[in-house]
Amino acid sequence: MDLFTESGLSVDDAWALRRKLAVMCRIVGLQGSIGLFGHISLRVPGTAIVLITPGAGSEKTEVRADEIFVFDLDGKIHYHPGGDRPMQTPAEWRIHTQIHRDRPEIGCVAHLHAPASTLLGIANKPYAPVYSRGALFKDGVPTWNNPRLVLNDEMAVSLSHALGNKLACQMRGHGSVVVGDTLERALVACTYMEENVRFQLDAESIGGAVPLTDAEIDDCGRGAFGIAQRLWDFWERRVVKGGIPL
Repeated sequence: MDLFTESGLSVDDAWALRRKLAVMCRIVGLQGSIGLFGHISLRVPGTAIVLITPGAGSEKTEVRADEIFVFDLDGKIHYHPGGDRPMQTPAEWRIHTQIHRDRPEIGCVAHLHAPASTLLGIANKPYAPVYSRGALFKDGVPTWNNPRLVLNDEMAVSLSHALGNKLACQMRGHGSVVVGDTLERALVACTYMEENVRFQLDAESIGGAVPLTDAEIDDCGRGAFGIAQRLWDFWERRVVKGGIPL
């Protein structure tokens, strides 16, 4: 915990952040969007500390606060979970450190394997806002045209550049990256990207989706993050009711 102390965080504050990231992981796990190999990070505001959830082999709906990795922006691990359930280091941790370096305003990076969004990338179809919440992505969702694991700095830089200043980026044949300046706002983006894509793809079987007009996108997208706290509270209650210790 020395890194937290050096950054002026109390033990209680550090633990609260790790618990909150564990809650986020469980939520996205309950939504079915993270898969076995996905992971989520939280950059501690005003510091070089990056908290990352466990990698392959962990049950995402049961992740605990003491299973959260502590990295710095250079990729050094300052805390590796041990204890009764040693955790697998996320192989693609560079996704998080690189995006957090490139976009210091971002508080959360989620690397997901959400089924509908992944299928959209496999089919090489562009994201199209087709329902009101999908208007959140009015600036588009670019595609990183590479299905490989992000295992070196060059690939991480390339993915981060593909994401640019957007809220999300498809990783063709692999998954996606979704970001937000807070965990709550990242949850909004994770939730409504997958919902919109699911509607978009389902509509193809009955004649095709009707995209929102530019005016509809502007209207529906305005204040889209206003629901962030309510959405978080709804899902956090489900996590707590599950009864699995955090």
